[in-house]
Amino acid sequence: MKELVPEFLMYLSTERRYPVSTVSSYKNDINQFLEFIEKKGISDAARITKHDIIDYLAVMKEKYDPSSSARKLSAIKTFFKFLSLEKKMEENPSAELEAPRLMKKLPDVLSEQEVVSLLETVKQNDKDDLRDRALLELMYATGMRISEVLNLKIHDYDTVAQYIRCMGKGSKERIVPVGKVAADWVDEYIRKTRNEIVENTSTSSGELFLNRRGKKFSRVWLWKIIVKRAALAGIERRVTPHTLRHSFATHLLTHGADLRSVQEMLGHSSISTTQIYTHVDRSRLREVHKKYHPRS
Repeated sequence: MKELVPEFLMYLSTERRYPVSTVSSYKNDINQFLEFIEKKGISDAARITKHDIIDYLAVMKEKYDPSSSARKLSAIKTFFKFLSLEKKMEENPSAELEAPRLMKKLPDVLSEQEVVSLLETVKQNDKDDLRDRALLELMYATGMRISEVLNLKIHDYDTVAQYIRCMGKGSKERIVPVGKVAADWVDEYIRKTRNEIVENTSTSSGELFLNRRGKKFSRVWLWKIIVKRAALAGIERRVTPHTLRHSFATHLLTHGADLRSVQEMLGHSSISTTQIYTHVDRSRLREVHKKYHPRS
């Protein structure tokens, strides 16, 4: 049955245009599912029943958290839909199965003062500091994902209009305002650090943020920068690149931005994804009410 997997992955990539990360996850999920099915003595996908899938999901429920189990079911349903479309089976055994409704986990958000503390830990003592400050300022100013930041090209940044162009999930392009403070830091980084790196290394790399060898930075490097700066700022809880994205959205809404504009800047295809940040703001308001209202 595993000979069906490459065709399925091609279907996800070309016809459904799933992100590479999702295709990779579905590949692992389906291979794991088929191994389970083969251990039951089933060698033909057309013989798999709804009860076989339920047995598998029961085992997965014991091993994985609800969100991972829900993704595995989603992978299975998509796999059997593909097999049905390709006429490799007459009935879809997963058609009647529904994923459980998951409670949405509220994102971790820094307070505005914590963001200021994080940014101001980066002093302009050397070129690495200047680069880090420009990068962190840009991430908080735009709410870009880690992959979007690392893939930015120098020509994606409009220093005059103070806009950045980035490619989001599904190769969707969007334009996001940068703002004067972040733009000033990025301009200074380009002038004092990036131009010197390009000159000294004779690199042809077009990325906005470069390491000392004039090459593109890795995801691990960016994580380490943020963890380091959060520790220096005295922020004890976990801070990730996505924490800045969450903080960007929440602070915009807190100060009166409309949901549609925030959705566009974040690059969310559905406004329901953006709405989670309104729950974060409500949670903050409840805390304020509880702390300061005399009858709370």
